[in-house]
Amino acid sequence: MFALLVLGIGGAAGASAAPAKPVSSAFDEKTVGWDTYRHLDRLPYLSADTQTSQLSSFDRSGGNFDISTGNKNGSGGCLAVGGAGCVIAEDRGAGEIDSIWFTRDGGNVTALGTVRIDLDGRTVLEAPLQSLVDGALGAPFAWPLVANATQSPGGVYVKVPMPYRQSMRISVASHLEYYHVDYRRFSTADGVLTFSPADPALDVLAAFRAAGVVDPKPAAPSTGHNHRVNQIPAGTGLQIAEATGSGSISALRLRLPSPADRLLAGLRLQIEFDGRTMVDSPLGEFFGAGLGIDNVRSLMFATVPELDGSVSLAAWWPMPFAHTAHVTLVNATGGPVTGIDSDVVFTPDPQWAPALASGRAGYFTARSHAGPTTPGQDWLFADEQGHGKFVGVSHTIRGSRIKTSFGDESPYFLEGAERVYTDGSASPQWYGTGTEDFYEGGWYFHNGTTYSDPLTGQPDQRTAGGGCADYCVAAYRLMLAEAIDYRSAIRFGIEHGKRDMVQPDYSSTAFLYTQPNDTATGSDDVNPAELISRLMHGYSDSDAVDQLLVSEYEGTEDVRPVAGLIRATNAAITFHVLISPDNQGILLRRTSDQATGYQSAEVAVDGAPAGIWLEPRSNNSHRWLDDIYLVPARLTAGKNLVTITLTPTPGTPPWTASRYHIDTMGLAI
Repeated sequence: MFALLVLGIGGAAGASAAPAKPVSSAFDEKTVGWDTYRHLDRLPYLSADTQTSQLSSFDRSGGNFDISTGNKNGSGGCLAVGGAGCVIAEDRGAGEIDSIWFTRDGGNVTALGTVRIDLDGRTVLEAPLQSLVDGALGAPFAWPLVANATQSPGGVYVKVPMPYRQSMRISVASHLEYYHVDYRRFSTADGVLTFSPADPALDVLAAFRAAGVVDPKPAAPSTGHNHRVNQIPAGTGLQIAEATGSGSISALRLRLPSPADRLLAGLRLQIEFDGRTMVDSPLGEFFGAGLGIDNVRSLMFATVPELDGSVSLAAWWPMPFAHTAHVTLVNATGGPVTGIDSDVVFTPDPQWAPALASGRAGYFTARSHAGPTTPGQDWLFADEQGHGKFVGVSHTIRGSRIKTSFGDESPYFLEGAERVYTDGSASPQWYGTGTEDFYEGGWYFHNGTTYSDPLTGQPDQRTAGGGCADYCVAAYRLMLAEAIDYRSAIRFGIEHGKRDMVQPDYSSTAFLYTQPNDTATGSDDVNPAELISRLMHGYSDSDAVDQLLVSEYEGTEDVRPVAGLIRATNAAITFHVLISPDNQGILLRRTSDQATGYQSAEVAVDGAPAGIWLEPRSNNSHRWLDDIYLVPARLTAGKNLVTITLTPTPGTPPWTASRYHIDTMGLAI
């Protein structure tokens, strides 16, 4: 049955603008470029003027239902011709490239030839891709900020953050297969300096190379240690640390006596901030060791087996609180536990009480759950309301191999791709190409090769042994620069096998910074294909053509047809929208037809230029698309009515829209 696209009518336009007032900097908390890694103590701060997006080679048709034919991802192809030959990512406005991943030929990317990165009209990198990921260019393009398929089994990546003020484009020479580019968009270029490879960022490289050994955050002026040796009776919880005042937990260290495997599996970590339990997680998975004892050396947590059979655990997430913090270990091993050495480091800091109270910063949160996967439904790493950001996940998989075109014994569950939705969008802003690709390996991690890099890893893989019935994987990914911000909701899921067709048992612990209140409120809707809506919003265009579109959204709803009218034009579009004068900018969400990519329009607010809205994506199989544009507060603060003008860029395809939804961004008090 067809679902009708609801074309609601927004509030009546015509109210006058209120006097402008100074724009608050309450949400101007983002870190840019190398500062993200130099100031990880600022990770809890939230930003309203940032949108994290992904461009990838996911199969635009949605993949194949028949397991025997395997995965048909990689059909995304080039976005356009240009640069080195094949454009894989492009943007207009301010932003930052944060993660680039490729694979083909088992991880040998020589066939792709040259990779070229253009920022703000200047080529900042042009070199053979294989040489780049081998580290041949030198700092900052050196291990572990770049990795080849030996260092990140089956895949290659570039983790050098590359900010831009006006534009970016990434291209390769030829023979494109699988890739993803994760990048941020900013509402303004304030505080953004264009990336230059002349800065080798040796301090960041040193911090990455010391991952899992030392705290990567700047040293605090004062800290307090809560050190104890703990005994926990069976079936009880023991508080191992507490603190009062405004501050943060800056480090959490545990040493588990031998045999430690049962403790990693049978102890839970609970952390309460300001009266709310924000962490309740299996101990091993919280530290990246979901299958048991192994060597994990990530930037924010570590598991280190010791020679005497004990295990040392460490986590360096900044965990702020305004008034109180309590750390508890819960013993579900079935027997008493003795000799657990704990050291919880507290850092007093008066900044956190007002930052948390205002919603400028979020509470560190770990969302853990485990169980069998459900056919036809993505496994959810996080399903949150309010506002915050997603910064990583530790993922444990217990599955079985099956016969596919790839081989008689394939861990087919690894074909599952991640899909991320935020703030009510019907389109995923991230759509990946496979599970091992999300963790930036490839080809089933070369069938078992383990690794633990600063931001990604598969530190453990077991086959029919070590407590694994058939094929089990522990993996993690930290998303620090490319953290996914959300203003009212996030749903971060991952398939288990293509189209969720196989049923392994999953366990996951997602890491976020969260606040319970929304910072985005729906304020208006404009429906270009409806006469009444056009009249109410002073909508005008010329030479526009209306057409019926019956298609689907890509992602989790790609088998549900949606019918609606699309209006297409190459002429300027103008309409008025109501907003709250007490705003921190607005978010424009367009529902459009993405059959043709590279739709582009100049955006103006009350006649003042806001930038270029470029959407390079296309999908002729699932044509409905929701995409967004962030309008900065300097153009909207103090106003209750604004006029939006969209002028399609000359030479680009017609600009299409079925609806414009407007969210007002504000404080979360």
